[in-house]
Amino acid sequence: MVFSEPHMSEKIFTDPAEMPEQIGAALKFSMNNVPKRPKVCICGAGTSAMAGEVISDLADASSGVPVPVVRSTELPKWVDVDTAVIVISYSGNTPETLALYEQAVSRGCDIVCITSGGELIKRAAAKNYHTVNIPSGIPAGDALGYMIGCAASVLEEMGICGSRTELSSILPSLTEFRNGLKRNGNEASDIALAMRGRIPAVYSLINFRSAAMRWKMRIGENAGITAFCGTIPEYSHNEIVGWTGDPLSKEFIPMILCDDGSSGVIDCIKEALSGVLRNSGIEPYEFRISGKNDLEKNLKLIILGDFVSAYLANVT
Repeated sequence: MVFSEPHMSEKIFTDPAEMPEQIGAALKFSMNNVPKRPKVCICGAGTSAMAGEVISDLADASSGVPVPVVRSTELPKWVDVDTAVIVISYSGNTPETLALYEQAVSRGCDIVCITSGGELIKRAAAKNYHTVNIPSGIPAGDALGYMIGCAASVLEEMGICGSRTELSSILPSLTEFRNGLKRNGNEASDIALAMRGRIPAVYSLINFRSAAMRWKMRIGENAGITAFCGTIPEYSHNEIVGWTGDPLSKEFIPMILCDDGSSGVIDCIKEALSGVLRNSGIEPYEFRISGKNDLEKNLKLIILGDFVSAYLANVT
């Protein structure tokens, strides 16, 4: 079995606020003999799939090859011997992901496993598949940075997109952004206070869909609060009717993740939607993110959401 893993002297970052450091450490993993195929997909569930969603968002904007994320228990029919399947399971014991792994084996796919151990690493060893061994002993939700960094490195080695290079270039900006959220009176604590006693509904532009999904997941995990997520402009075609027609909407708070560099069309749609909400007596909370590209903005929003969920756990 081919292993890619950190040097044993590397510090292990266990704090979820250390996501930039986790990514940086994972980008140093050696990647040898990664299979190259014309098609690729990522398999996972929960936070492990979230790592794939971040890279999938990047591939949508920068790659000629789509990188879909499979979260179910069944592989799509198009996955075959010409497909490289990246299987991500932090624990290595996720039943849904193991089911997808076995299907990939039966179809003769080339497989790369990203895991900290468990049943997945045992099965991969028996088949001599390439395995990226990430640090163990961390709650899966807190290890997202390691999984993002590893998935990015694998995809760049496959020649799918320059994900590892892109991540390396934005690490200083991510670290600076994270450090700002540690100061008193920051935006994350303001958002948590605004959400107190309400049900969050997080909306993002489609290119930040993974950030909105992460907010929903972490608010549930850390604060024990039911949350929902969606994307713009899709939400203007159906959900807006419920927001304006259902009296229970007042129990919710729409959190809109905006892009400082979005197109005029998207800005007009977002402003129109916010106006409709305000006319219905619902005040949305808007946060505008800036950065050099979608990957940087997406990861900044994910870091922000992690801080919001932690603050929210302490104000509810």
